[in-house]
Order: sequence, then C-alpha cells, then structure tokens
Amino acid sequence: MFDRQVFFRLLPHRHSILSGTIGLAVACGAMLGTSSNLIAENWTSLVGNRTVQAQMVGLWDNNVILLMSNGKRVSVPMKSLIAESRIQAEQIAARLKEQRESLSEELRQVADAESAAAPDPLPTPPAPPAYQPLAPNLSINEAIEQIQTQIREGHLAVAVDALPPSFRSELDQLVDLAMQKIDANEWNQGNERFYRLVDLIVTRQNWILSHPSLSSGDPDSPGAFSEAFNDLILPTANALRAALADDAMTPDNIRRKGFTNWVRDRSQAMAPYVHQLTQTFTSSEPQWEVANFKGDTATIQRASSGSQQPGQRRSNRGPTHEMVRVEGYWIPKVFADDFPTWVEEQTKKLEAMTDGQTSMTALAQESSNMNSMAASTIQQSAQMFETFLQPIESAADATAFHEATEPMIAAVQPMISMFSAMAKMGGGRNQNGMSGYGNSGYGMGEPGYDDMNMGMEMEPGYGEPMMEDGSMDQSGSGYGLEPMSPMNQ
Repeated sequence: MFDRQVFFRLLPHRHSILSGTIGLAVACGAMLGTSSNLIAENWTSLVGNRTVQAQMVGLWDNNVILLMSNGKRVSVPMKSLIAESRIQAEQIAARLKEQRESLSEELRQVADAESAAAPDPLPTPPAPPAYQPLAPNLSINEAIEQIQTQIREGHLAVAVDALPPSFRSELDQLVDLAMQKIDANEWNQGNERFYRLVDLIVTRQNWILSHPSLSSGDPDSPGAFSEAFNDLILPTANALRAALADDAMTPDNIRRKGFTNWVRDRSQAMAPYVHQLTQTFTSSEPQWEVANFKGDTATIQRASSGSQQPGQRRSNRGPTHEMVRVEGYWIPKVFADDFPTWVEEQTKKLEAMTDGQTSMTALAQESSNMNSMAASTIQQSAQMFETFLQPIESAADATAFHEATEPMIAAVQPMISMFSAMAKMGGGRNQNGMSGYGNSGYGMGEPGYDDMNMGMEMEPGYGEPMMEDGSMDQSGSGYGLEPMSPMNQ
C-alpha cells in the first residue's frame, strides 16, 4: 500500500507531488497498454484452426482486446475463442482490473496527501539521549558541563534538578498553594485555548506553508518563512503541544504530581522537539567556563570562541556570574541570596487569596506587579483570540483555511517579516552549530550585541582572574581556558 509519509519524505517540496501524480499516471498507462510491460499469450479460435500470439490489453463488452505484434489492436469476441482462451481472458481481465484499482488508489492517496492539512501520521523527531539527572557534590566544572549537555539534549528538567533539594521542596509547596488558589475553570480554559493554537499550527502545517501571504511562490525555493517555520515555529509548537497534551496542565494534575515531578514528566514529553531546536540553534561547544573557584564559591564567564594565538589579547566576554554551592548543588549566588525572601513574599500574597477563585490576571498582578492596563489588555487579547480561532478550526480545506487566517496573518505580519529577514541573513539557523541570536536571545549561543567588545581591546588579564589562592587556573582544557600563573599575566 502506498505510504504517504514516505512519499512526503522523498518529495520534500509539494510541487513534486504533482510530478509524482503524473509519474504514477504514466506508469498506469504503461502497465495497461505498453507492449514492453505485457506478455504475449496464445489465442486459439473456437474451431481450433487458427492460433495467434498477442498481448491482451483489456476486456470490453465481452470482446477481448488484443495487441498484435505489428502494433495493431483487434477486438475478438469471447464466443469465437476456445474454452482455454476464454478462461485465460477472464484471468487476465481480473489481474488488469486489480492493477488498475491499486494504481487508482495510489493516485487517490497522492491527491489526498496534496490537499491534506498535515502529513499523516505526523512526523516525530528521533528520541534524544536519555536524561541524566545531576548528582550532588559535583565540581563546578562537572556541574556546568552536565547542565549544558542536558539542555542541548532537550531535557528541560535539568532546570529544577540543578536546584538544591530544599529549594525544590519550597517550589513544590509554593506552586501547590498557587494551584489551590487559582480559578481552575479559567486556568483550564486558558490552557485549552493555547493548546488549540499550537495544535492548529501542527495539524494544519501544510496549509500554513501554502498560504499565499507566506509562501515564496517558487516551488524550488522554500523561502525564508518556510525555513523559519520548519526550523523554529513548528518544533516549538510541537513541544508546547506535547507539554499541554492530555490535560497535563490542570491544577489537580500539577498538585497530584508535585511541581518538580510534573516538570520532569513534561520535559520527557517535550524532549524530542526541544532537542530538535537545540540541535539547530545551539552550539556543541561549552558556553560557560570557570574563571576561578575556591571551596564552595566560584565565578563563571562566557566561554571563549576559537583558539587564541600566542600574544593575542583576550576579548571581553561579557558579564561574569558568582556561583555558590548549596546542599551540594551549584547555583547563582544572587539566586541563592534572594530565593528565600522571594518564596516568603509570594507565600504571603497567595495565602491572602481565596481558594479556587483567584483569576489568572489577579495572580499575575500580585506575583509580578502587573499594572491594571496590562491586565486589561491580556483579557481583551484572550477574547479576540477566541474570535480568530473558531473560524480557523472549522476550515475544511486549504482555501477556507487561508481565508480564515488572513486577518491573523495581517496582524502578525511584522513578526513574520522579522522571521523571514532573520532566515535570509542566517540569523536563526546556525550552520556551524552556533546560535545567531546571541546571549540576549536563547542564552545558549555566541555573544549578542550586548556582549560584544565593540572593537575595543582589553588589556591582558582583564576579566581573567587567577584563582583566589594564587594558584594556576584549574578549570581544565575542557572549558577552553589556558593555564595561568603570575608569570604569564
């Protein structure tokens, strides 16, 4: 049976589907009517006085259509053939009918694939390497390396597993309290609406790419938007769709599992798609390196890019971060200092709210000091979003979908243009495995505009502190640092 998914993989540009359809039609004609694909049979008259070799190409109105060796076609009534020839004609006719039906089904499936909203089944990226939670009491080098590795492999659970156990416990309690206070109906409706949006992106991906306002118009060139869609938008939508699937975001589900366990569960569901993103937009090289450390404190900074030539001045790599080890886990010092106070403040705010009746807007206002104008804008946006969403979901074909999405496309056209411009300049996809978005984007790539030295060279030693005890730098070659001593400063 014809495999549409294989067909899409072999023919990545959809103009090729038309070529495939034509090719199958030609093949159908060749199998049914070309002498090179048919075998000549012996046909004997009823009285047995004449036998000819010819190829049967069909049975029409009880007449056998034979292709003679000279290329001519003749019609022979079944009643004028001996019994063996009549049986032979019926068998060949049945075989030809089966071939026609099989080819017709393949052509129908090709046509369905051409008009389908998305490939069926939806393609899934390969599974990433298995998640490896951080062990306690790692060195700062080991901790940084493992965190970066797990992020590159698509495992967002490392964000909670890199925290000290007491911090995780306090987060579990705080989120549990928030889920206790939240208006579950409003929360679930908001998540359900968001799921519908990302589900539309995934399940209508063919129609999105064929939208006249988005497609390049050149079947041989996918266009900047197509690249941005396939590399960034679609994997992101797939990841969010996996995160929101099966009512995973309901307050009851989060409270039952506990926040950190819930994060691990959702991270596993999202990992293939997050891994797909990180392989496109992040580097395989270390992004952070140890500048110095002593005991349970350390300083990390952006890793240097490329090799340094002898005598070459080191470039400014941007800000450094002070790290401390708490309960065997390395975390930013400012986070370690501020976290207890933040948890205490948020807990007091939540305890003052009414169980099961706190709106999402009120929760956001209390937790982030959002002003009333911003809260009103969010509410109005949710109502407008529902107005846009319903006609798009009900579109039964590509034409209706394009018409229904036109208002939304017009509203987000500036963002689409930005994606397209970035793709044309190579800003998003990194052919060398390095992110073009810089630190201010995903935080996992090469320096962005804020981190660049802007052509100003720094004197040797700036931003390259020695160990606090005056010893050589012990960060190791794995982080790209060269050994330093007072002699080479």
